Amino acid sequence: MKDNKINVELIVPSIGKRYNLFIPVNKTVGEVIVILNKTINEMTGCFPINDSLSLLNVMDCIIYDYKAEIKDTDIKNGSVLALI
Repeated sequence: MKDNKINVELIVPSIGKRYNLFIPVNKTVGEVIVILNKTINEMTGCFPINDSLSLLNVMDCIIYDYKAEIKDTDIKNGSVLALI
């Protein structure tokens, strides 16, 4: 595994899907949300581009600040996140 990415499980409740994927640690939460939104839209064709999504830690119900860098949050390998 690379030091600049972490493996997380992403739940997307609005389409009923789960993904295991790598996210970059040197990006902000907002940047990662945009990347995830575009990628899921391209893969499924049914997930609209949305500028009001949030990233939630499923285990402790923390909604992450858009401006926080991933490396400065408690997101780590194996974290379960929801894109809501």
